[in-house]
Amino acid sequence: MLDTIVLILFVLFMIFIFGNYHKTKSQQREEQSSLNKKEEN
Repeated sequence: MLDTIVLILFVLFMIFIFGNYHKTKSQQREEQSSLNKKEEN
């Protein structure tokens, strides 16, 4: 029973970290593209 709880928590933790990492990556990409557009103008 205990290892099931630990496994669920671990999976949730991994999803949470992966989601945050993905979010920051896309935000950085958006900032980069907006900076590039400013330089072109």
